Amino acid sequence: MPFDSEGNFTRIHNWEDDRVNDIDIVTDHHDEEDDNFAAALSQTLLRDGRVALTGNFDAGNFQIKNLGKATTSTDAVNKQQLDDASSGMNETFTTLLNQMWTIGDIKTSVRTANHDNWFLCDGQAVSRTDYADLFALIGTTYGTGDGINTFNLPDCRGVVIRGVDNGRGLDPDRVLGSYQDDALQKHVHKVTVKHSGESGGTGNYLAGASYERREWTTNSGDPVSADEQTTVRTASETRMKNIAFNFFIKVKEEE
Repeated sequence: MPFDSEGNFTRIHNWEDDRVNDIDIVTDHHDEEDDNFAAALSQTLLRDGRVALTGNFDAGNFQIKNLGKATTSTDAVNKQQLDDASSGMNETFTTLLNQMWTIGDIKTSVRTANHDNWFLCDGQAVSRTDYADLFALIGTTYGTGDGINTFNLPDCRGVVIRGVDNGRGLDPDRVLGSYQDDALQKHVHKVTVKHSGESGGTGNYLAGASYERREWTTNSGDPVSADEQTTVRTASETRMKNIAFNFFIKVKEEE
């Protein structure tokens, strides 16, 4: 091999030694040395690229300068092409994000504070200028802020979200963003009892009627109760089973 393990070219014959020793140049030496030069040159990278490499190219941590733009799928790309591709991907990704989540969208999360372009729905006041697109969308529906520079975000703390009726008739006379207090639907309870100590049939006693105060029992003599098998849960509100999360609103597009 004309190159050693360090990549240095090696000569088979030393012509200087022949001169010092007064040795004539002979054909076999000439041919052998020429062959060595030819083999070395054949293993170098030709500048015009007429032949391909036969092994991996090790740049030794040096830069490859002025690399042209790739034109086929197997070409190496330069930094400018990578930067352009990265920028294009970022723009595409940002567009997709803004299509998936638009200004004014609401999401639930276990996060507890404003993050990125998502703000907690706790009624906080925000700038009408900084969040002009959101202000144009919801205005002062959820509060006027300071009346000049700010407006309020929805306050979803402690409440559930209900779909706007929009003419269905289940929850009429509501508008988007309106608050509704808790309530218990009007109803009547009817209890069938038998007066202890008297014989005869049973009768219906309706709430609101006036009766002589007496102790009422069942046929077996036990006091009358609504449901002997149920432990009634009481609270300061009427509610369904629930789990608490935070609501966030998107206040600005991604950039």
